[in-house]
Amino acid sequence: MLIFLKTHLVETVVLVLGVLIFIQLLYYVLLFFKFALHKPKRSLLQQNLGVSVVISAKNEAHNLIHTLPVIASQNYPLFEVIVVNDHSNDGTKEVIEDCIARFPHIKMVELNSSVTNVVGKKFPLSIGIKTAMYNHLLLTDADCMPASENWLQLMAAHFNREKQIIIGYNRIQQRKNWMNKLIRYELVHYAIQFFSYHLIKIPMMGVGKNLAYTKELFIENKGFTSHYHIPYGEDTLFINRVATSKNCDIEYSYESQTISKDPSTVRTWFRLKKNRNKSISHFATKHRWLLGVYQTVSVLIYPVWILLVLLIPWDLQIHIILFSMLLIKLIFQHIAFGMGAKKLNEKGIVPFLILFDLISTIANPVIYILSSFNKKS
Repeated sequence: MLIFLKTHLVETVVLVLGVLIFIQLLYYVLLFFKFALHKPKRSLLQQNLGVSVVISAKNEAHNLIHTLPVIASQNYPLFEVIVVNDHSNDGTKEVIEDCIARFPHIKMVELNSSVTNVVGKKFPLSIGIKTAMYNHLLLTDADCMPASENWLQLMAAHFNREKQIIIGYNRIQQRKNWMNKLIRYELVHYAIQFFSYHLIKIPMMGVGKNLAYTKELFIENKGFTSHYHIPYGEDTLFINRVATSKNCDIEYSYESQTISKDPSTVRTWFRLKKNRNKSISHFATKHRWLLGVYQTVSVLIYPVWILLVLLIPWDLQIHIILFSMLLIKLIFQHIAFGMGAKKLNEKGIVPFLILFDLISTIANPVIYILSSFNKKS
C-alpha cells in the first residue's frame, strides 16, 4: 500500500511538473518570443512637433548638475524642459537656475510645503504637466542620463494621431559586481514582459524614467487622481489604466534609452521588487492574472523538479526524462531572454541566467509576503 501511494505521488508530481513547464513554454513561445524576434519599424520625425520634457526633482542637485545639461542639449528642433523643484533643500534650485542661464528653454516650477500633503511624485508631475507648453510630454527622472543626443527625437517620432503613449526603456549603469548584474537581470526580465505584452496588443505598464504621452490624454483621464492615495505608480498605474492596443507604441533602441546610476545594493533590489509587486496588485484583473500565472509557474518549477529528484530512486531512464524536461525549459528561456537582452544592449547577464532565476525563485515568495503585510498595515 505504501509503495502504491508513493508511486501515485511521484506520478502526480511528474504530471504537475509537466504542466508547469508546458505553461511556461507557452509564455516563452507565444509572448516573449514576440519581443525577441521583433523588428522595429523606424518612425519619421514629424516637423514642428513640440515636446515638453517633465522632471520631478527633490534634493537632486548632485544628479541634475550632470543630467540636466545633456537633456537640454538634445538634437531636437522644438522642446522645453520643465523641472519641478519639490521642496528641495540641497541646492537643487541653484543648479536649475544655473542651467536656465545657459539653456533658456529650461523652466522651473517651485513647490513649497504649503501646497499639498500628497506623498510621492504624482502631485509634482501633475503640476509640471499642467505647466507644459506643448501637448506631447516626455517624462524622466533627475538621475536619468539620455543614452544619446537623439533620445528625445527617437521617442517623439512615434507620436501621431493614433499613438498617444510611447513606452521607452531605462537601464542602469553596467558594473562588474554581482548585485549590478542581478538588478539588471530583473529590469531586463521586466522589460521583456511589458514590451512583449504590447506586441500582443495587451499593453499594461511602462517605466516613468523613460515614458511619453500626451497632455490631452492625461487631462481626459483626470491624471493621477484615481490613485493619488497610493504613493507610487505614477507611471505603471497610469499606463495600466489608459493604455490600449491602439494608442500605445514602444521604443527601445540603444540611442532612445535613458541610463540611471548604479543602485547595486540588496536594499535597492529588495525595494525594486517590493514596489513592483505593490503596483501590480492595483492592475486590471486580466493583467494581474496574466502576470500572476507566469510568476507562480516560475516560482514552482525548480522546487517541484528538486522534489522529484529526491523522491524517485535512481533510474537512468526516468532521470534522463526529468533532466530533459528542465533542459527544454532552460533552452527556451535562454533564447527568449538572450535575444531580448541583446536588443536592449544589456551585456554580461545571460551567462548567469540560471543563478539569477534561482535567486528570484527563492526571493519572490518572500518579498510578496512581506509586501502583503506592508499593504495590510
